[in-house]
Amino acid sequence: MVKKKVRWPIYVRGLSLFGALALLFMGVFLGASTPPVYGPALQKKGSEATSDSFRFAVLSDSHKGWGIFMPIMKKIAGDEYHFAVHLGDIVQHSNEDRYRFFFKKVAEVKGKPPLYFVPGNHDVYDYGYNAKYSLENFRRYCGRDYYWFSRGNSAFVVFNDAQSIISEDQFRWLESTLRDIKGTFTHIFVFMHVPPFDPRAGQDYCLPKSDGERFMALMEKYRVDYVFSGHIHCYFRNIINGITYIVIPSAGGTPRCSPPLYGYLHIAVNKEGIKDSVVKVEDDWWFQLKGDIQYELRVRRPYLLVLGVVLGQSSFYFFAA
Repeated sequence: MVKKKVRWPIYVRGLSLFGALALLFMGVFLGASTPPVYGPALQKKGSEATSDSFRFAVLSDSHKGWGIFMPIMKKIAGDEYHFAVHLGDIVQHSNEDRYRFFFKKVAEVKGKPPLYFVPGNHDVYDYGYNAKYSLENFRRYCGRDYYWFSRGNSAFVVFNDAQSIISEDQFRWLESTLRDIKGTFTHIFVFMHVPPFDPRAGQDYCLPKSDGERFMALMEKYRVDYVFSGHIHCYFRNIINGITYIVIPSAGGTPRCSPPLYGYLHIAVNKEGIKDSVVKVEDDWWFQLKGDIQYELRVRRPYLLVLGVVLGQSSFYFFAA
């Protein structure tokens, strides 16, 4: 006698699926996490070191690309860089909850080095209706928007051009700072978000020509070694009149060049000079999925929409089997 295979009613299977996914959300995505530490506190570790030999990382334009940003941060932590600089577009919009969520993700990375931040256009605009420029949340969570610091025989100048312009006050501060540090330090590095020029033919996703040329003239006058920028979501390296200009590849935002490249920049400074190289990073689907769901639930909070989409997709494959 052949026994008839028992098939659970479809609503029982559906309830089981719903319960399993609910437990997944609660246990994996909404569980307790390490309390976040914000900008200034992230910069204290190792800030007084005086060695002339060190390594640092430069990344940019993370946006909501957790599948790229989190592997980059874990690799930076694992490779024991002395510090890292994020060139802006840290968040997708300047709303406070976006900043809080970003630093919660950063808190998940153990052993990370000191982190310094440059404001990007997405960090100072909410990009909603009649979006207004505001540095309030950037300063609250990341610290100052223009400043300089040093390590050994090198100085690092962080510059705010997030509005894609450079005001007279900013030019005066920049020249005054470069004048003060030039005679004291062997190497000078400048960090900004919007590049002074667009290295792509026929493109102008950069500072206005007059601002860019004036900025580059200052770099040449004070013999800056490197200028780092982001914004374009591509990698370019140009040496112009002895200054090395590098546009950093995306650390999460959609690349605008072909073939697409994700990654960050590795810089090594020692008595022999300065070396730079790109570290490529592949997208990690699990970090992206986890980050997307956390972002939806903790920031956007469209619970029914998220659950409906996830359950709908899962149910289709579950019941079609």
